[in-house]
Amino acid sequence: MAVASAATAPAAQTLDRVLAVVSGQVILASDVRAFLELGLISADTSDRFASEEVALTRLIERRLALDEVDRYRPPPPSPARIEQDLAAIRARFTDEAAFSEVLAVVGLDLDDVRQIVRDDARLRAYLAARFGDAAGMDPPRPAAVADWLAGLQRRVGVARFDRPR
Repeated sequence: MAVASAATAPAAQTLDRVLAVVSGQVILASDVRAFLELGLISADTSDRFASEEVALTRLIERRLALDEVDRYRPPPPSPARIEQDLAAIRARFTDEAAFSEVLAVVGLDLDDVRQIVRDDARLRAYLAARFGDAAGMDPPRPAAVADWLAGLQRRVGVARFDRPR
């Protein structure tokens, strides 16, 4: 029976890893990569690690906010709104083949992206209604939204695993 030595054993490869758990929902490194690659979250930095940290923070905030949106059950966005937002994502790529290639690389399909777009539309509508002007027409006030998100984070269990202890 042959035994592989450390010199001949294959190197361990990390396929994915848990970066955070928010209200029992796991956020993986592949989720962060997918949102960045598809341009769903922009991080204004040329440092890849800093970009990933910013994206993870935004995904944590997104999850916290969507949990609140789900509690209040606002009306769903129109199918036309979803398709319009999906078309805007597709337009970031040179052609449909490039878009499909990125989807394959990040492990998502069109239905996954459509669900992300639907959730984002629900979240935007909720934030406009809660933090916009009285008619809900103006964009949300950033300081009020930031305070609200900070309160949610204090109230809800968030565990981050991307930072050294």
